[in-house]
Amino acid sequence: MADKKQTKVYLIPETESRDHHTYHYTVVKTRKFILENTKLRMKKFNPVKRVHEWFVEAKLPPHSK
Repeated sequence: MADKKQTKVYLIPETESRDHHTYHYTVVKTRKFILENTKLRMKKFNPVKRVHEWFVEAKLPPHSK
């Protein structure tokens, strides 16, 4: 059995910019999304607006040491 490769994905609300403080991290299987060449899009709860809305995949924020 092959080991499953997973990657951490940064999700931000579809209607907001990257500068807002609402975001989610999730782990997905990368092979499926790499082959289809699509970005992840999930419906998640936005605690600021207190509604469920679409979140889309974005680049991870830079790492600071």
